[in-house]
Amino acid sequence: MGQLIVGDVHGCYYTLKELLREHWRPEEDTLILIGDIINKGPHSAKALKYAIKLKRLHPFQVILLRGNHEQWFLESYRHKSKSKAYSSLLDDLNKQGLKSEEVNSALSAWPLHWESNKLFVSHAGLSNAAVDPFDPRDEHGLLKNRKNLKPLSKIQIIGHNIIDLGKPLFKPQENAWYLDTGAWCHQKLSALHFQDGSSVPKVLQVDRKSKDNA
Repeated sequence: MGQLIVGDVHGCYYTLKELLREHWRPEEDTLILIGDIINKGPHSAKALKYAIKLKRLHPFQVILLRGNHEQWFLESYRHKSKSKAYSSLLDDLNKQGLKSEEVNSALSAWPLHWESNKLFVSHAGLSNAAVDPFDPRDEHGLLKNRKNLKPLSKIQIIGHNIIDLGKPLFKPQENAWYLDTGAWCHQKLSALHFQDGSSVPKVLQVDRKSKDNA
């Protein structure tokens, strides 16, 4: 089995579907979504519903990691937020048949990281600046970090920080791949495919679909 690791989707539902249609084979690869499936782009509710459906259909082949925008939903739900952004998302979720309590339960179960013998995958990465990187409230933790990453013996793969080059970036000094190419505001959604046991991935990209233009 290999690993297909997909960057920040941010509501680009049709683009995500196209990438998986072209590049994911559930019988061959574990799919890992790196977080921030929702917000910014136009189809957050559809993208989230699709991700939840994939997890239900392939419970052992799909890993849904929590990003800072999923954490924002959890905190908004907990505090009964009246913000315009949260209310708008709730309306969209309701149109897709998703109840807020069901979404809260689902997102609460999403882990902050996934790792293997060679890879450590999280939304924002392990940094020496973190007090407790596994605490969702830590500003330099796995959900929110924007500081330099801590070099590990394993390869880190993160999203969160948009790479303006338009393609994923490997930083040797951090032994880390940066995967977010800004699908919601640029042109492509990016992914890395690791053959099982390999430390050199294949870079995969699809153009943002016209239906996902905000």
